[in-house]
This record gives sequence, C-alpha cells and structure tokens, in this order.
Amino acid sequence: MKKTELQRLIDTLSHTFEKNAWHGPAILEALEGVSAVQANQRLGDSHSIVELVMHMTAWRNFVCEKLEGNAEYDVGDEMNFPTDGNWKQVIEALKKSQTRLLKLLEQTPLERLEEKVPGRPFKFSIMLHGIIHHDLYHTGQIMLLKKYRH
Repeated sequence: MKKTELQRLIDTLSHTFEKNAWHGPAILEALEGVSAVQANQRLGDSHSIVELVMHMTAWRNFVCEKLEGNAEYDVGDEMNFPTDGNWKQVIEALKKSQTRLLKLLEQTPLERLEEKVPGRPFKFSIMLHGIIHHDLYHTGQIMLLKKYRH
C-alpha cells in the first residue's frame, strides 16, 4: 500500500523524535544523558539546552493548536524562549507534545494538508514540514551544546 503524505509526515515526526532518523541522532537520542546542570549551561550568549527544548515544545504546541482549529493561538515572547524550567518537567512536556501531535495527525484528513492554517498565510503541509525542520535545527544546536563542558 502506498503511503500518503500525511502518513509520511507521521513517520518522519516519529523517527526524528525517537530513533532511526537517517541524518543522525533523533531528538530524544540527542537529549539522552543530559543532566539538569548541563541543560542549563550556556556557551557564550547562546540559549541553554533547557531553553531550546522549551522553545521547541512551544512551537510544537502551536502546531497542535492550529490543527485543532485555534486561529487566535500564538507563541508569545514569554513562551518563545522561557528562561526557567525544571529539566525533568521540560522533557515530559516535550514528550507530551509529541504524543498530542501524532494523535492529532492520525485524526487529520489528508485533504487538510492543502488548507490554510487558521490565522496564518500558509498551508498545513508547509507548517508540518516546518516543525520537523525547526526541531532538527534546534537538535543540532543541542548536540553542539552537549559537547561543551565547563
């Protein structure tokens, strides 16, 4: 059976989040072994790992809200790069965003991919590919920060 674009997006979100990503470590693999102390370290004026993960979660939740039809929802400054978070809770929130996103996508009709996102000038297909790119961009940053030790 030929996979639909929606099924391919779900597969890609799963692999890039958990394991078996073709490019290298998936998000959870990149976060393995990161301590709370390490998660809060900065390299120069960079964001910390904990800030990057909260940022990723905020935008994943944005995608979920849009899939649920919430035209008014946006990521405000306080959610975009929060500076204070309990590492264990931050990881749990990231995992919950993955569960929520996959559940919503499994309920999404294929034709919805060509519809405009409520309150935005782009289609759902663009947004869904974008959240994958966004996650991987920040995962690369996390990998660099993870290699840095005081």
